[in-house]
Amino acid sequence: MSETVVEEAAARKQTLREELTARRKAMTPDIIDTRGLKVQSRFLATPYYQKARTVALYAPIRGEVPTRDILIAALQDEKIVCYPLSHVHGRILSFRAIKSESELEPGRLGVREPSNSSDLIPVDQIDLFVVPGLGFTRDGKRLGRGGGYYDATLRAASQRSRRVGLAFNDQVVQVLPTTGDDVDMDLIVTESESLRGLSRDWDFLDT
Repeated sequence: MSETVVEEAAARKQTLREELTARRKAMTPDIIDTRGLKVQSRFLATPYYQKARTVALYAPIRGEVPTRDILIAALQDEKIVCYPLSHVHGRILSFRAIKSESELEPGRLGVREPSNSSDLIPVDQIDLFVVPGLGFTRDGKRLGRGGGYYDATLRAASQRSRRVGLAFNDQVVQVLPTTGDDVDMDLIVTESESLRGLSRDWDFLDT
């Protein structure tokens, strides 16, 4: 991919980020909570979740789909649940497991994360990554906030791992500019439907 094409894609991404961030800011907390419950419920019904033993969640910032119901369900289902840390070595995120929501505390960026006493979970041991984003396409493309941490982390993960993006309907767009560094989702779950994305085999633990 030429340097010009990469620069053009970056410029289009930035424009979309501004537009999608504005959409997110327009959502009230009540709307986020109400729609978020539906997204989480739909996610918990997917075979990806049901088959996974180790699940990486995210602690939402303003406007992102909540994940608290997923955390509660996963702990009840005796899955290993881990969250990313704000301290990053290189581009790849580090994850720690928790056994209770009370183990999440504000990190240096204000986002809740596990305390240092929690167990580190190697990236290659994570079965399912639950991924936030500003925008998604129906075929699995994702637009993040621009740091590239999730893309680098997902590339470093096990080949058998899968990734599911959580989004509100308003975040689904027709087209996203992409580069070779971008990683697609296996599934995108919104409050009204599940978008197929890559749709790799959900029985991933047997591969």
